[in-house]
Amino acid sequence: MAAVRFLARWSVRLLLLGLLTLVILALLAVQTEPSVPVRASTSAADLDAARALLRRADPRQGPLGRSRVLVASERELDLMLNYAVRHGGLGASELKIEQGELRARLSRPLVGLWLNLELRLAQGPGLPDIAGGRLGRLPLPRPLLRYVAFRLLERYSAVAGFQLAGDLVQRVEFQPQRALLVYVWQADSTQRALASLVPAALRQRAHVYWNLVQRQLPPGYEFRPVVEVLPQLAAEALKRAADSDEDLSQESRALLMALAMHATGRGPSTLLPGTGDWASASPTWLAFVGRQDFGQHFLISAALACEAGGPLADAIGLQKELADARDGSGFSFNDIAADRAGSRFGSWARQRPREFLQTLAAGVVETQLFPPVADLPEFLHEKDFRRRYGGPGAPAYRQMMEEIEHRLQALPLGAPG
Repeated sequence: MAAVRFLARWSVRLLLLGLLTLVILALLAVQTEPSVPVRASTSAADLDAARALLRRADPRQGPLGRSRVLVASERELDLMLNYAVRHGGLGASELKIEQGELRARLSRPLVGLWLNLELRLAQGPGLPDIAGGRLGRLPLPRPLLRYVAFRLLERYSAVAGFQLAGDLVQRVEFQPQRALLVYVWQADSTQRALASLVPAALRQRAHVYWNLVQRQLPPGYEFRPVVEVLPQLAAEALKRAADSDEDLSQESRALLMALAMHATGRGPSTLLPGTGDWASASPTWLAFVGRQDFGQHFLISAALACEAGGPLADAIGLQKELADARDGSGFSFNDIAADRAGSRFGSWARQRPREFLQTLAAGVVETQLFPPVADLPEFLHEKDFRRRYGGPGAPAYRQMMEEIEHRLQALPLGAPG
């Protein structure tokens, strides 16, 4: 009996010690203030800076099989990280580059407190390595950070992309306020990059919906409303998902990917590797209110929003319209409305895939998904656009965007939860 009482006492002590340790770790991990201040929303100038970096990184520029050097400023990388973190719902971030090291900080609210994460990366041959980290005042060991990083890559199907980056990158250098990336782009790198972004399992799912879309479209050159093809696609997705939340999400992604590929008007083999045996695209356009350009804006924005979140799709739509105002067909507020409606549609699929698919399978009409746009100004070239609306951020422009947002909020379907 004495031995039993002794073991019981020590079991209780160990349990209390474990609980005390957890409390201490929690107190060290959370803080009362953010380490990173929340910044204003991304401006048009910020988007231009990010686009400039992406243009310099375009692998189609430069020779194949030879080393290339990409120089990115601290500000450019900070903008891109902050945009991704903020619109991913993770809080706010800040990135600093010093000699030999990059330091990223993230602050996320947690019920009146804050989770403040700091991650340090060290330069070296190949990809940067994790040098260390901290959660609040709690140091995080490198093995734990590496394990978590690998699990995140697995969770988001990014292992192939990480391996491709490791094959291409020769060296990364961190210098004060800038980073240098030395890499080699091979003849097959583009196809490998596309394959890593769209895993084989997702391509297989998208193939099902691609075939369903093509079978629902007549062979001639004409328009068909988007809403007429949605019920069969959604019903198939519900059948294939077998009531699994993860499968519902993946089927929704694949469905929107297939619709967006058709909306581009190009064959799938020009967009995705491993699709050379897919059926050719029907010449029939998918449309809203009888216009194929609205179908394009809506469906491509929906696919982007489902993959990366609505604000990214909105920003891409705005930048396209600004470019059209300079040298294209002109700035169109009704195209912006179509982009925003598609973005809401894709966000709905990403956030509530079960409700999304069940609603579509039951049948919808255009006025449930697409706002009235006939009276919105379009085809405004840059001079007229600037004269009448002043550009993004100006009062007249904001008033038009508020009107579009008001019309979107009046729609019965597609609003994020």
